Amino acid sequence: MTGMTRVWAAWLIALTCSSIAAAQTADSGPNALPTTATIEPAQQPEEAPASTSPEATDPNDKPFVRLIPNLLTDLRHLVSTKDNGITWGIGGASTLALLPFDEDVSDDLSSPSTGGVMNTATIFGGGYVQVGGAVATYVVGRLAHHKATAHIGADLIRSQVLTGLVTHGLKRIVRRDRPQTSDSSSATFSFPSAHASATWTSATVLWRHLGWKVGVPAAAIATLVSASRVEQRQHFMSDVAFGAVIGIASGRTVTMGHSVAGRRISIAPQPVPRGVAVMATIGSVDSQ
Repeated sequence: MTGMTRVWAAWLIALTCSSIAAAQTADSGPNALPTTATIEPAQQPEEAPASTSPEATDPNDKPFVRLIPNLLTDLRHLVSTKDNGITWGIGGASTLALLPFDEDVSDDLSSPSTGGVMNTATIFGGGYVQVGGAVATYVVGRLAHHKATAHIGADLIRSQVLTGLVTHGLKRIVRRDRPQTSDSSSATFSFPSAHASATWTSATVLWRHLGWKVGVPAAAIATLVSASRVEQRQHFMSDVAFGAVIGIASGRTVTMGHSVAGRRISIAPQPVPRGVAVMATIGSVDSQ
């Protein structure tokens, strides 16, 4: 039991590091908002147009009209950006580290619970809930003419499409059996976990838009959903670990170029005598 606890602790630390990396705001990227050239006082017109909010100028805030073009762009940036490379590196190493313990941990678990927090969490992480919530957020924002809400909904839809394609594509390629046979007719293969990838996608997008005060609770919920999939014997630990990586990378890809007011946390390796240290820096970020 002690060994299993240590493995779980290591996995949670890895996911926390990945989620912190996902919270870093980017100054530029494929979705960066266009900047306005500075006008000298002598050239300034009598009536300068009012500045437009980021939500109003974002050319990608059309999740249904631009579904295919956005998907092709996102797939390219999913694996080609430096920040995502850090996330893939941390998550990939965590997945490989957990892989040898998958069978032992799964065998040591008791029978899956039929109610309670874990059962509720696994329902919350389902695709219908996550995608439905994304669509509902977008629709409410459009109907209420609240551009910020509509923009968040658009990014949630876009990232869920990207996450779903990558997750289910890998399921078909890897074809790993689940720890326990599922009675659900919709059950697919085990690796990676779609519940984990979907909830970590939502957590990352919310963190990038709204900051850590929303992002930390969202990441905690995503962690609970991930743990519930292991407890329910539907996934191995490495399944949910890599699912989380897919979700974080997808959320980062869609929100590149966004920034939020508050604190910026940056993580980078730093060489030290006889080893390497991980340095974290915290700074203020102005909203755009």
